[in-house]
Amino acid sequence: MLKRAAFFVIVGAVLFVLFDRYGPYQSGSGYRPRPIETVSPAGVVLDRTFDGHYYLTGRINGETLAFMVDTGASTIAIGDRLAARLGLTADCRPRRYATAAGTVDGCEARAGSVEVGGLRLAGVPVAVLPGADTILLGMNVLRHFRIEQQGGRMTLTPAPGGRVDPPATAVTGGS
Repeated sequence: MLKRAAFFVIVGAVLFVLFDRYGPYQSGSGYRPRPIETVSPAGVVLDRTFDGHYYLTGRINGETLAFMVDTGASTIAIGDRLAARLGLTADCRPRRYATAAGTVDGCEARAGSVEVGGLRLAGVPVAVLPGADTILLGMNVLRHFRIEQQGGRMTLTPAPGGRVDPPATAVTGGS
């Protein structure tokens, strides 16, 4: 009986360590979403993920990232560690932000480039928040799209007058 209990404890511990290290939620690293998206010149179709949110692949300063679509966020919001890695903290201006979790002291930086759904923007304001591990795609970028949600799908289509490139050029670096 004791051998059987020890066996299950060991198997459970191994599964816990594997899930903690490689699972969709990693301790200290936050949720690692895998966007479910279809990108075309007509726009982007996102499928809701199992956590109830919509995620979109994009780039900040050339680095590919997974954004969580947040129509309640005024700007793109990222954590301070990611901001440092992207080189955004050098000219960061201190600022206070009202978030869903309360008021937070952070700073505002400017990304050299942001690319999502074929749209390329330069000099985009980014909220840098201490300890944040989810990258929020806020309305300073989403305002360039018409947003429709039906069932488990969200469609982002270019707003009239928005500059949207075909997906093949949206993933190239530079320019």
